[in-house]
Amino acid sequence: MRLALQQWLDSPRSITYASLTTLAIGLVFVFVWAPHPWSWRGIDQYDDLARALARGEPFGTTDVPWGYAYFVALFYALFPGTPWAAVTAQVIINALTPILLYRLARPAVGQRVAALAAWITAIFSFNTIYASTQTSDSICTVLFLASLVCFVRAHQASSTWGFAAAGVLSGLTPQFRPNMILLPVLVIAGYAFWPDTPERVGNGASGSGPPRRRRLIQCAVFLLAVIAMLAPWTVRNYRYTGTFQPTSTHSGIQLWYGTLQVGPYIESRAHNPRSIFASPAFDYTALEMPIVVSAHHQCAVPGTVLRLAYRTDRDPQLKWVDGREVSPGRPTFEIPAQPAPTAIYYFFDAGGDTSPHGGNEEPLIYFVSKDHLGDLDRRHELLDLFDLGRLMRHLAWQEPLPAAAALDLDGNGRTEVSDLRAAVAALMPEKPDPFAAFTAGDQSAVLRLSDGSTLAMPREFDGTQTDVEVEGTLAGALVSSHVSFDALRAGPTRRRTCAPAGDVSVNEVFYRKEPHDMRRYTTLAFDNISRDPAAFAQASAYRLVRLFIVRPGTGDLATTFQYRGSRLIFNAGLILSATYFALFVAGVIIAWRARSPFLYALIPIAYVPLTICFVLTNMRYTITVQPLMFVFVALAVAAVLRLDRSS
Repeated sequence: MRLALQQWLDSPRSITYASLTTLAIGLVFVFVWAPHPWSWRGIDQYDDLARALARGEPFGTTDVPWGYAYFVALFYALFPGTPWAAVTAQVIINALTPILLYRLARPAVGQRVAALAAWITAIFSFNTIYASTQTSDSICTVLFLASLVCFVRAHQASSTWGFAAAGVLSGLTPQFRPNMILLPVLVIAGYAFWPDTPERVGNGASGSGPPRRRRLIQCAVFLLAVIAMLAPWTVRNYRYTGTFQPTSTHSGIQLWYGTLQVGPYIESRAHNPRSIFASPAFDYTALEMPIVVSAHHQCAVPGTVLRLAYRTDRDPQLKWVDGREVSPGRPTFEIPAQPAPTAIYYFFDAGGDTSPHGGNEEPLIYFVSKDHLGDLDRRHELLDLFDLGRLMRHLAWQEPLPAAAALDLDGNGRTEVSDLRAAVAALMPEKPDPFAAFTAGDQSAVLRLSDGSTLAMPREFDGTQTDVEVEGTLAGALVSSHVSFDALRAGPTRRRTCAPAGDVSVNEVFYRKEPHDMRRYTTLAFDNISRDPAAFAQASAYRLVRLFIVRPGTGDLATTFQYRGSRLIFNAGLILSATYFALFVAGVIIAWRARSPFLYALIPIAYVPLTICFVLTNMRYTITVQPLMFVFVALAVAAVLRLDRSS
């Protein structure tokens, strides 16, 4: 039987059949049954983005790079309303994976091991699962392998054009998987500064590489090609946001999620109570750029036009802004860029009727600040989380109370627990009497709400939102609740059938919201890390290995996506991924002892977990390098089966 297997692996038709096997499995997953719940339209927002692109609309996000959305959009343009067309195309493209892996590995590990690796990839690759739905993984993997094949071939032939092709493919890869952006720099730096560039990288033979001058030229060509592929997206992002974004703005929230998955919450950030701080205490932006405001012009009286008026705490002079109709009945206004910190006061006017009703006497407030976690209400014009904290500290430890008159909400001339009750009621007007109790000790003052949730103010308080300890739903809602003292003093206003402006949004357009969110979430992440750096380091070390293993299925809706057969499929994935990871480790040991030239593949394999272990991750993030790991698996299997190497 071993002889028959050797003959089969030596056959030139074997690799073709391996690719056809990948294609057949992928088509079954597309048209018959797939071990995932996402159907053809996929996991992320790519379907909506691609449909918009196919309609001729601009690419409306910086949260994901452009590559995969444009790939899908091409098929929506050719086959309108047909999501299976793009999926079928990527299944066909994914069928190239065994061929590319074989061509990459054969010079280093020989015919049989390379062919065996191609067959393991053909049957067991997780990329084939993701190829049957709209995700960028399988296309990214093909681009990545193709870039490695081009790089190795360019090195062997000392071909400048080959390095240019490798650079183009390496520059395209991060536009499908952003975490791959630094790998080309690492690879080309090693190539440039390695004291001797032996041909053994490609074929195991000794010898000298190209002269250093030629090698540096090749490196420059490679890097220029990479930059050329990254430049259009980077320039586009800079024009939209004024910030340097070569990949996406999603890194901030991913890092924050990673800092939530520590300690007892290592497998589920959803249960970490600090996740409540996703909601800011105030409406604000960290960007010193023009502020985009939009509102629905409702109850429009013929002949009236909705306008916006604003002033700031730096300039009390009222200024008026005319809107432009981006969509019918919803004008958009642009307030000029303001330096941080600035408080902006604004209202809407239509023929003398204002929103809010009090107009300039009761304006809406928006902040420009780079202080993501502190008290932005420097003039004490809003009742907010920080005012609750001041009241609690005053009641618990008799600390001085700034703006005491404003916080005397019951008007009896004193600040007492009844004012705390009134403050909670003002911040939650839709809840009947949410206040339950207030208790204080030496180290903490605790506000208890009617649903049993708690908001605890520690005595050691550095003035940040995240210093407050929050448990439960109603207490969590207080974190981001605020109301202006002007509105509270005005009390109930005359009823109007309709205000002239409704559904107001500020900086909700993607090119303002997403860069701001990236900065806020990054700040939240570093705040979490600073509170327990050891726990974060331990969690990151755990994820270094955990990244390669499918998490077992659970019944927890907040932790594991639930669908028919999900627990069985997740557990099968656990067994399969754990098995191939163990074989991979064994294969690395075998390759190390044999001084295999394919050990260079450990660079990208190690790169992935080392660069993303500190963010929210799962096994899906490593499948780009999974084919390379299968070569080491094949080395282990070949050793067990005693398959003699065939070069």
